[in-house]
Amino acid sequence: MKKVLVAMIIFSASLSAHASDYGCKVLLCLANPASNGGPKGVGECVPPIDQLYHDLGKGRPFPTCDRADGNDGSSYARQVYDPYDPCPPPLRPAAQGSYVAQGERKPGGKNSGRWGGDGSYTLTGRPQISEGTGDYGNSSGARACVGNSIGAYTAGSYENSYTVNVYDKVFWQPAQNPRAIDVFIDNAWQQRVRW
Repeated sequence: MKKVLVAMIIFSASLSAHASDYGCKVLLCLANPASNGGPKGVGECVPPIDQLYHDLGKGRPFPTCDRADGNDGSSYARQVYDPYDPCPPPLRPAAQGSYVAQGERKPGGKNSGRWGGDGSYTLTGRPQISEGTGDYGNSSGARACVGNSIGAYTAGSYENSYTVNVYDKVFWQPAQNPRAIDVFIDNAWQQRVRW
C-alpha cells in the first residue's frame, strides 16, 4: 500500500504541470483507495469523476493518460462489465451454477455415498447455488469465493439429484451493478470501482 501511495504522490506531482489532462486526473482519482473515500474522496476529484461517469453513460470512450500508459507496465484503468468483485486472495470463484457449502469432514465419518448427505460433513449453513441465473439467463445470485475443496456429496432425490461441493472457506459476494472500472498500478490490479 505504501508503494501505491508513493506512486500516487509522484503521479500527482506530474499532473500539477498539466492540470488540463483529463485522462490523467481520472486515473489518479480512480486510484484513490476506498478506505480514503474512493474516486470522489478528494474535492479536486469530484468534477473529473462526475465527467467520466457522464461520458461513459453516453457511450463515450474511456479517457487515456499518455504519462501512465499501461503498455509500459505502469498504471492504467479499464472498463469491465461484471456484477462481482474479484475474490479476495487466496479464494477463487466457484463454478457458476454449482451448489456450494462451507464445512469440514467429520472425523471417522462415512465416505459420501451415491446420494450423499449421509453425515460425512459438518456444514456451516445450507448449500447454496453460486451465481444462480435469473429470468433471462443472467447471473443474479451471490457468487461463492471458495478456498480448498474438502469433498462433495450428492443430494436430492433419485429423479432430481445435485452435487454439493464442500470447501473449507466460503465467502459470498452479492451481485452488484455490473458497470465497473478496474484500476491497475504498476501493472498490478488495485481495485474495482463501480459507477
